[in-house]
Amino acid sequence: MFADTPEQKDRVFLILTGVWLFTALFLFGNPVILDYLHSPKSIGFSANLLDLPAQNNSNVRPYLGILAVLGLACVLGFSRLTKPKLQLPSGVPKWLAWLPVAWLGWQLLSYSQTEDHAMSLATVIHFTSCLAAFYLGLFVLSRMRLAKLALWGAALGLIFNLVDACVEKFGGLELTRNNIIEKLESREIDPPKIRIQAGGEGKIIPLEIEQQIAQLPPETAAKIRQLPIELVKRMYSTRLYGHMFYPNALAGVILLLLPVSIALLVGQGRWHALRISLATGLGAVGLACLYWSGSKAGWLIALVLLGTWFLYLPLSRKLKLGLASAAMVLGLTGFAVKYADYFDRGATSVGARFGYWGAAVQSATEKPLLGTGPGTFQLAYKRHRTPDAEPTRLTHNDYLQQASDSGWPGFALYAAFIGGAGWVLARRRLDDPLLIAVQLGLLAWLLQGFVEFGLYIPALAWPAWLMLGWLLALPTNRFDKSTVTE
Repeated sequence: MFADTPEQKDRVFLILTGVWLFTALFLFGNPVILDYLHSPKSIGFSANLLDLPAQNNSNVRPYLGILAVLGLACVLGFSRLTKPKLQLPSGVPKWLAWLPVAWLGWQLLSYSQTEDHAMSLATVIHFTSCLAAFYLGLFVLSRMRLAKLALWGAALGLIFNLVDACVEKFGGLELTRNNIIEKLESREIDPPKIRIQAGGEGKIIPLEIEQQIAQLPPETAAKIRQLPIELVKRMYSTRLYGHMFYPNALAGVILLLLPVSIALLVGQGRWHALRISLATGLGAVGLACLYWSGSKAGWLIALVLLGTWFLYLPLSRKLKLGLASAAMVLGLTGFAVKYADYFDRGATSVGARFGYWGAAVQSATEKPLLGTGPGTFQLAYKRHRTPDAEPTRLTHNDYLQQASDSGWPGFALYAAFIGGAGWVLARRRLDDPLLIAVQLGLLAWLLQGFVEFGLYIPALAWPAWLMLGWLLALPTNRFDKSTVTE
């Protein structure tokens, strides 16, 4: 039969988990509160925005389908545990293991008085799936002999994102732009009918984009100038998305999973030279796509990861610190040169984020106990933003969004869990390359949470929560020594 023996059941579980991770990275790169607005692969040119004929852009059905796959993996995985099924692995503090449950409970309390039930329901369902991923890693994956095989699903998902990003780099973005221009010329898109987002009025097209528009036929150029400024910027942007919602999310996926994927490829086994070659190629493509994504925070986080990785090398402490310091100096110098013009223009995205964060704090101050409801920051932001501020649906800070959405208790519970997990893992001495790679990826996810919203993107949140539970539960001086599911 399909799964008669315990080993076969374990393989089925690992396959299901791998499929779930791969599908998440391939189809679920949108924030959960936007899945009813955008198709799975979207860079902002939805039919709704462009006033094209109505069509079903919802990603709800595929999302529910992949949640069913996660549910099957949970049922099969937890059924393989012997009693007591929820016995914590040694080294995992009880308060840390169950803190996510308290956080989710507070989200449910906040949901009971939310300002938008649809957005909060989608968010709470997503948070519940994140907890399922965490406990799947904590109790089940950590007891599987071949647990690392499930991570190949995430590695393949990353590879597909990198391939798609390379296609965008070498003609895909231009093809998308030309397609919109053709629709403008054929009058399939009528610029006056496209709604302008609040905060976009009166803005001027950047000079470098205006120079490209001026090369088009005058009638076409005039139509493009009538489009909302943010849409024009997206049309002429050279930043890569992959299968993610926007470039910074692609950077987050690369930072989270590239170290893990390289470690899996290098591994132990036959064809070592081929594995090294493939890992080197993947690393080069991944770093190139990180650079082409244009993520400034991604660049800085990559420097932190590189410096941290140097500290794991079997070298003298003085030499390791020297290498890490040199890498940081060279990386920061390159960053300053690359983005000098950006800072000369006033670093608009940095200023915008300070506006988002200030609005989140103000909202949490007004509703300190339960906030405005999970996933509803955009409603609070509308009340507190300045008239010329850029619109946003998320805080671009996973921690402050908890304060705005679910009050200061929600913030405290989430921050205590993430901070506690980071502290526990930082105190451990790891010697397995794959475990070190997982730790580096999780460090990147934790840091990016201060400036982005990876918690709300399944493609980022699910593998991060799964790997966090798995790494917390694993012994620190050995890897996969158990032969069966305990």
